[in-house]
Amino acid sequence: MKKVIILLFACALSLGQAASQTLSFLQITQDPAIAGLAGAGVAVRSISPLENNLADAALGQDKLRVAASYTLWQPKVDKYGLVGASASFRVIPKLAVAVSVKGFLSPAYQLTEASGLVGNSFKPMDLSFAAGAAYQISKNFSAGVDAKFLMSSLGEGLKGNTVAFDASLKFASKGLEAGLVLSNLGGKIKYGEASYSLPMAAKAGAAYTISGFTASLEADYVFSAGFMAGLGVQYAFKDMLFARAGYHYAASDKLLPSHAAVGLGVKFAGVSLDATFLLASSTLTGTLAFGLGYSF
Repeated sequence: MKKVIILLFACALSLGQAASQTLSFLQITQDPAIAGLAGAGVAVRSISPLENNLADAALGQDKLRVAASYTLWQPKVDKYGLVGASASFRVIPKLAVAVSVKGFLSPAYQLTEASGLVGNSFKPMDLSFAAGAAYQISKNFSAGVDAKFLMSSLGEGLKGNTVAFDASLKFASKGLEAGLVLSNLGGKIKYGEASYSLPMAAKAGAAYTISGFTASLEADYVFSAGFMAGLGVQYAFKDMLFARAGYHYAASDKLLPSHAAVGLGVKFAGVSLDATFLLASSTLTGTLAFGLGYSF
C-alpha cells in the first residue's frame, strides 16, 4: 500500500491537480503555433488539425499537412517533455483523413518498498495514438470524428489503457472562423483497482482575420476540472513571417493555469518552423515549444 501511495503521489506532482481525472497531458497542444495563441486554436488553422479541430482538415486549400514537435514542459519544476507527430491528407476534395501520436514524458523517480528500502527507478509515460476523418459538408462547413487509443504507465503494476473519441465542427467564411470540439469522450482508465476519468472537455471558439491580423477567442469547459479561456492574436507578414501572443485564463491548481505566451514562426515553400515561450506563471514560465511542419 505504501508503494502505491508513493507512486500515485509522484504522478499527481507530474501532471498537476486535475480532480479525479488522469491523462491530463491531453489538454496540452502539440502545435507550437497554437501554443503561441495561448491555446486558443479551436477556430483557426493548425498544422496538426487532429490535435485542435479535426474538421479543419477538410476546409481550405491544403491537401497534405505533416508536423513534428517537442515541448520542454515546465522546466522550472522538473524535466518533463511533450513529443508529437501528426499527418492529415485530403483523400478526395471533400474528405480528409488524419493520424497522430503524442507522448508525455515524466522524470524518473525512485521506487520505495514497504520496508523503506529504495529500489529501482521508474520513468512514467503517457501515450496517445489517434486516427480520424473530416468531411466538408458544404462550402463553409465541415465535421470530423476521431478515436484515440490511450496508454499510461505510472509505475510497476500501475499501468492502464483505454479508448476515447473526439467530435468537431468548423465554419469558415470571409475571414470569420468558428469551431466546436467535444474531446476525450469515453470511459475511465484503470490502474490496479482504482479508476480515473479522462479530461473530457467542450471547446468553443471564434477567430477573425483582416489585413494579416488574426484575433482568436476560445472558451473551454473541462468536466470535473472547470472553466478555462484563452485569447490569442497573430500577425502574418505575406504568409511568411508570423508573430503571436496570447493569454490563457484558468485556476492556479490546474494543469494549464493562467499564463501568457509569445511565439514566432516562419514559412517558406510549404515548410514552417514555429517556436513559442510561456511566461507569467509560477509553474509554466520557461516552457518552450518547437515545431517543424510541411503543407501544400
